[in-house]
Amino acid sequence: MNEKNVRKVKAWLVLQGITQAKIAEELGVARATIHNWIAGRVQSQRIYNYFIEHGCPREFFAGRPEARRAA
Repeated sequence: MNEKNVRKVKAWLVLQGITQAKIAEELGVARATIHNWIAGRVQSQRIYNYFIEHGCPREFFAGRPEARRAA
């Protein structure tokens, strides 16, 4: 994921009042996993789905393998 979209996702989280720790707890993964996913270092359809289901704009994830599979 490009740096611009990483910043957009992080800003969206702040605006929604959602923390990476909260997502990690809800999904049963380490907070580092969420951090690495946002940075584009790991892939996870579950994490992608979480963001989409909570209203994060799909265009923030353009080019990610998870977004292509979900299309």
